[in-house]
Amino acid sequence: MDDYVRSIKEEVKAQENIEQITPPDTNYRMLFSKFITSAPKIKLENVNGGDVLFSVSIKDAGLTYQELQKCRVEVYSYLAVNFMGELLVRENINTFAYALTRVNKEKYSDIVNGFEHKKFGLKIMKNRLYFSFHISLIQSILNEDFRREVRLKLEKS
Repeated sequence: MDDYVRSIKEEVKAQENIEQITPPDTNYRMLFSKFITSAPKIKLENVNGGDVLFSVSIKDAGLTYQELQKCRVEVYSYLAVNFMGELLVRENINTFAYALTRVNKEKYSDIVNGFEHKKFGLKIMKNRLYFSFHISLIQSILNEDFRREVRLKLEKS
């Protein structure tokens, strides 16, 4: 029994040593905290069929090129790209809603409803973050907002 207890204590001590040696990954926290506290102005670059491209200045996003280089693995992760992209779309939904109204009426169903947004793309060039996504996300967010408003109205009545 003493050997068993001793082996458990050794495992616990080894785990404590690993935790002391390995610092927690703070790149995501740094990236998100800087991004969240910024208020970048978006630039709608292009809407081509169902593909939407917009950009923000790296500086306006609260980041520097050096910080992006330092945590490039995290920046290009699905977690970071999708979080930053969707936050920007939701904060600027009026701009994107206008883009949705520009879709050809005869092709609307094919372009918007024929596909489903899955994830954002990201390119970094010329001191800007370029995000791409499928236009169906805009409709999805607007539908979500509409359902929330209806629910609130019904709860008040």
